[in-house]
Amino acid sequence: MEMECPYCTGQVEFVSTKQFYGKDYGTNVYVCYPCDAYVGTHGKGKTPLGTLANKQLRSLHMTAHSIFDPLWKGKFRKMGRSGAYRLIQKLMDLPPEKAHIAMFDEEQCRLLISKLKEYRGLN
Repeated sequence: MEMECPYCTGQVEFVSTKQFYGKDYGTNVYVCYPCDAYVGTHGKGKTPLGTLANKQLRSLHMTAHSIFDPLWKGKFRKMGRSGAYRLIQKLMDLPPEKAHIAMFDEEQCRLLISKLKEYRGLN
């Protein structure tokens, strides 16, 4: 799978986690070294887990997950995993295949963070 960096339009490299992290995690990574943008893959395959993300987008993904994940895991869970992802679909008006935080851009992450805070009463 050829991939172009959305930040610099340069060619993205496909490497193993051993090459990228120095340790084999049993997966691969698409990486644009000049932009410090990367995304992991499903297992040893070439299917990306989401979209290529630079440091800012990775930070927004983590923030969104920190608000979202307690809804379906941990001691504060209010719903199962599938219910939580249905909530993302509803809040973001997206079909199931697009309702994944790892696929969101910065604008979508900020919107989801705001909507999740409102939903959870964190505003």
